[in-house]
This record gives sequence, structure tokens and C-alpha cells, in this order.
Amino acid sequence: MNLEKQKAFLIHFLFIAVTLGIIFIGFKYLLPLLMPFVIGMLVAAILRKSIDSISKKTHIQRSFVSIFILLVFYSIIVLLAIMVGAKVVSFIIELFSKLPGLYAEKLEPALNSVNNDLLTRFPNIEPFLEERLDTINDAIFGYIKSTSESVIGAVTKVATQIPSMIINLIFTIVSSFFFTIDFHKIVDFVLRQLSDEKRNMVVRIKENIVGTLIKFIKAYATLITITFVELSLGFSILSIPNAILLGVVVAIVDIMPILGTGAILIPWSIIGFVLGNTKIGVGMLIMYLIITAVRQALEPRVVGQQIGLHPVVTLICMFVGVQLLGIIGLFMFPIIVTILKKMNDEGTIHLFK
Repeated sequence: MNLEKQKAFLIHFLFIAVTLGIIFIGFKYLLPLLMPFVIGMLVAAILRKSIDSISKKTHIQRSFVSIFILLVFYSIIVLLAIMVGAKVVSFIIELFSKLPGLYAEKLEPALNSVNNDLLTRFPNIEPFLEERLDTINDAIFGYIKSTSESVIGAVTKVATQIPSMIINLIFTIVSSFFFTIDFHKIVDFVLRQLSDEKRNMVVRIKENIVGTLIKFIKAYATLITITFVELSLGFSILSIPNAILLGVVVAIVDIMPILGTGAILIPWSIIGFVLGNTKIGVGMLIMYLIITAVRQALEPRVVGQQIGLHPVVTLICMFVGVQLLGIIGLFMFPIIVTILKKMNDEGTIHLFK
């Protein structure tokens, strides 16, 4: 009896391991190749109810309604992307490209002035001051230069990928037209290939995926909104021009795990201190600490509450996802675990009690 239980356990374990391996390979290698078609199918699924409703009420053929809705949808998306993207990119490039020059023109002379003042008062500490000043100079300049190069490099990299992005966009738009026009035919064809049990499972998986994605988007929209409000208020209190636009830019940067708000607020704080503007230096530092603390405290909880996972489980999923798949894993792993949990709760699969 014990031997049979051990065999059952091993078979169950191998099944889970193989399933997870297939999912990992799919997301790592297959998903990027098919991304335009995946997005096209998602767009078709999202717009399906609206298209069906309009077609039914207006008695216009569904294919014509689909084409019209998709044209409006993509026109709005492209217009917003061009308007917002152009402003954000130009602002980031202008801001970070000026940092090294700002250091050479203002920060370094300010440090030298402080150094000369100290030498006048305490001439005996000249060797010590020179060594420390060189160290501070190198550290500040190196940090500003590396941060500027990283941000500008990231923006430039995105710019160089524009031709590839345009090709992907074309395939996404074309595939979404085909998927939207023949959505019901495609779904019916796929479901006909499955048994009743598997068909019901696929339908439940689809419902769980859509529901989880919507909740996940809501969670991160909440986090970004909180960060934006914190930044805008902070910039306004510090009397920084264009506080709202800056809040949008830094909130967008905060989404990126590699950069975060520190890529902008920490150099800004250092510049404030060196130039003698203690208000800006302290203010930026306090903003960074508050935003980081709030983000770290809320992210697992907000995401976990939306998708139904414990904050600790959400945190583990996000960490493991980043280690395995990078930024995609940060979002996908909590979604996958949520779907598995819901299917287990519904009795579709049996992974844990």
C-alpha cells in the first residue's frame, strides 16, 4: 500500500514537473515568437462583447462592425502612444543628457569652492582633503555618468528597435482583424477538437485568465497611481516646475525593476546637496525613501488581494519570475499561480488541499 502511494506521489510529482517545464519553455521561447498573434487574439477577445452588442443592436454585419471598432481602437492607441511617448522620451533624454554637463559646470566648482574654503581655515588638512575630494568627485561623477548612460542607452535601444516594433505591430493588427472577424468560428473549431471534459476545462481556464489579467492590471494601475500622486505632491511641495509631468515620467520609470525612482531622485538629491540646496537634497531623499517603503509594503499586498494570493506567495512568485524570465516573469508568475490556485479550488485540477 505504501509502495502504491509512493508510486502515485512520484507520478504526480513528475506530471507537475513536466507541466511546469513545458510552461516555462513556452513562456521563455515560444511566447516571444508568437507574441503578435497572442496580442491579436487578446484584442479580439476583449472587443468581442462590444462588437457583438453593436452588431446586434444596429443589425450591421459583424465583419463591418469588427473592422470599424478595430480601426478606432488602434487609432486611439497609436495616437496616445505617439503623443505621450514622444514627450516622455524627449524629456528623459534631455534630463539625463544634461547631468554630466551640470556636474562639470556647477557641481565640481561647488565642491572645489568648499574645498578651498576648508583649506583656508585648516591648511594642515590639505593632503586629507585632496584625497577625499578626489574620491567624492569620482564617486559622484561615476554615478551620474553611469545612470545617464543607462537611461539614455535604454531609450536609444528602444529607438533602434522601432523598425522591429513596427513589423510586430503590423502583424498584431492584421492578426487581430482576422481573429476578431472570425472569432466565433475559430473558437468553435478549437472546441470541437476537444472532449466535453477538456472543453469545459479550457473554458474555465479562459475565464480564469481573463479575470486574473483584469485584476492584475487594476492592481498595478493602483500602484502606479499611488506613486504618481506621491511624486506630484512631493514635486509641488518642493516647487519643482512641471510637477505633474515629472510625476508621470518618474512613475513610468518606477515600473522598471532595474531603474526605479532611485535612478532619478537619488542623483537629484546629490545635486541638491552639493549645490547647497538642502531643501531639494533632503526633499528628494525623503521622497525616495517614502515611495520605496510604500511600494515595497503595498505591492505584494495589493497584487495579492486583487488576484487572491497571500502577500508572501505573491512576493515569492514575483522574485522567482524575475530570476527566471526577467520583467515578463515578474507579471506572469503570479498570474500562472493564481490560475492554478483557482482551478484547484474549483476541483478542475488537484495540486494541494
